[in-house]
Amino acid sequence: MNSNAAYIFPSELFHPEKISSNLNGFKEEDILFLAATLYLNILENLDGKKDKLDVYCIWDENEKDNLPEELKNCNCNIIFIDVSKQKELFEKFSTKEFLSHKNNLVVFSDVINLKPNDYDQYFKLLSAENESLVIAKNKEGSIAAFGFNKYSEDIFSGLITSKFNYDDFLGKIKSSEHFMQIVSDVLIVKNINNFKQLYFELSQKKSQVYCSQQMHERFTHLFVEYKDLLK
Repeated sequence: MNSNAAYIFPSELFHPEKISSNLNGFKEEDILFLAATLYLNILENLDGKKDKLDVYCIWDENEKDNLPEELKNCNCNIIFIDVSKQKELFEKFSTKEFLSHKNNLVVFSDVINLKPNDYDQYFKLLSAENESLVIAKNKEGSIAAFGFNKYSEDIFSGLITSKFNYDDFLGKIKSSEHFMQIVSDVLIVKNINNFKQLYFELSQKKSQVYCSQQMHERFTHLFVEYKDLLK
């Protein structure tokens, strides 16, 4: 067991009925394909680091039948749990997985542009002796990744009640003694505008660092299918 651990949590994209208005014009199956591709892209970037950290793939126990074939065939730790009960979920992890690792990083699967060396940097920041938090967020303040080196029930309570919005979270932890490191301007794909940003991001050569040719082809399938939305 490694001292560092990363956890990929499925985003709301896996529940098209909840967010279909954000992706108006998308077929339900294509929203799920987008969700799976984003999830697998994160896993692919973490996969090469298994000698340095333990990777956990979190999946909704109510969606076992929709587990992608790529996850079924991967050599990774898959944990089936009710992801809708966030408070109970994190409390359960705090008694085992979080407790078993010195540094933990939660990554939500709708983020795209986290590079492999970004993860190295996050864990380096968490290796400080003081109680530290690392937060990666987009321009709108939505938290894409959250790292910590000591579990705090108050911190996670603040995250959950703020719905993982950075500004709201700050207002709930004014007395926190944790040292916070903030990483801004990551891309979270939640709506049509984000989809356009995704197209722009992946059209740049720098995206090859965090999006392989195989993943790029999966995204391209969607770009072709929804080319009218990219205008």
